[in-house]
Amino acid sequence: MREIKFRGQSGKSYSFTRMAPNAPWARMRGVALFAAQGAFNLRAIRLCKLRGRLHDVQPLWAFADAERYGARAVFVLSEEDADRIEAVIADLEAGLDPVCPDGAPHLALAA
Repeated sequence: MREIKFRGQSGKSYSFTRMAPNAPWARMRGVALFAAQGAFNLRAIRLCKLRGRLHDVQPLWAFADAERYGARAVFVLSEEDADRIEAVIADLEAGLDPVCPDGAPHLALAA
C-alpha cells in the first residue's frame, strides 16, 4: 500500500492510502477517492463517503460507476468523525473537480 497526498481547494493536504480494488476497503470509515491515470498525473473521477458498515454496497456501486469513466485506482482516507468526512469531501471536490461529483444523484439502494 502506497500513501499519496491530494490537496483540496483550501490548500490542506490529505493523506490517502492506495488500496487494491478487490481489498475490503468498503468496510472502512472515511473517504474513498477513485482515480484514473492521466498523461502526467492522476485524475479524480469520484469521491465517496465510507460509512464503515460491514455489508455496505454503496461504495462498491460508486466505484463501478467511476470505472465507466476510467477509474482503476482506489485511495482511502481513514476518518471516524462524520462532520470531518463531509468537510474533506467538500474541500476535495472543490479543489480536484472530479468527473462525477458526490452531489450527483445517488445510486439506487440495493436490497
